[in-house]
Amino acid sequence: MRLITPRAARALLAGAGVLAAAACGQSASPAANTAAAQATAQPSATPTEVSNCGATYRFERPPRRIVTSSTIATEIVLALGARDRLAGTVAPGELLPEVAASFEGVNIIAKSAFPPPSKETVFAANPDFVVSGYGDDYGPKALGDRAQLREEGVNSYLLSGNCPGRKASVEDTYTDIRELGRILGARPRAEELVSRLTAEVDAVRPVSGTPKVFDYAGGLEKPSTAGSNGLIDDLIRRAGGENVFPEVTSYAQISWEELVKRDPDAIVVEDQAFEPADKAIAFLTSYEPIRNVTAIREKRFVVIPVNDTQPGLRNGRALKTLVAGLAR
Repeated sequence: MRLITPRAARALLAGAGVLAAAACGQSASPAANTAAAQATAQPSATPTEVSNCGATYRFERPPRRIVTSSTIATEIVLALGARDRLAGTVAPGELLPEVAASFEGVNIIAKSAFPPPSKETVFAANPDFVVSGYGDDYGPKALGDRAQLREEGVNSYLLSGNCPGRKASVEDTYTDIRELGRILGARPRAEELVSRLTAEVDAVRPVSGTPKVFDYAGGLEKPSTAGSNGLIDDLIRRAGGENVFPEVTSYAQISWEELVKRDPDAIVVEDQAFEPADKAIAFLTSYEPIRNVTAIREKRFVVIPVNDTQPGLRNGRALKTLVAGLAR
């Protein structure tokens, strides 16, 4: 079996929801704003500095042409009221209902996020700011080095829960919203959004008993898991559970034999395009070597859409789903 990388899995899910064709972008340099962009009403220009993934980025004015590279990034930008400055997006997928209506008419520069869009594809939208959900957007075959982008007039922001080496938490989402609010000149809206999300998360009460939980991110010959540095680990903890593979810090394969030894009480099934939850559960319940695992025997599966397991506006929804599933 070919190992599906976490970016591939997430991108496949996002791409499945795209119905519109990719619109043709402009060929102008991203550092040069078009006349139309200059004419767009903008928040007052006040220089802003933010820290992201260990580097400092300076914005002389709020960005005028934004490109988002994932569903989770697009949702935050829309929720902050920057639809009029969204110059393009990659594989928007199924958006949250509260922001979906405002997405209509946005330029889709690429219908697939795997492999990540090339620099040429993104620059065709003439951006001055790129908001990303995944670190490999800045790989050598994608946008490339963020410092080099900055020299070319394009600032960037990576949702901090997915910064390399970082252990993600729900608080990272609050930081991202506040920082992007500062960048976009939308601080009041950002604070309102953080307050709502904080209340949603804080209202969830964990289950008792500390059930052992396995995050299943797909795989037949060997199961994959997102790793304890991923946001799903923080969500499991907040729900009252315990990750059965705490030593696996990043997305990786483990063995079925080791899963049997850890004997989880429940299994989180990430619902993904390449392996939908119903097919994943059908496999798990029919695979003879794991038939005596408690979660399999008792059919305690918690299905969570893969985008809900990532940093962004879906954290509260994912947490509530987890608690409801673990409480069964």
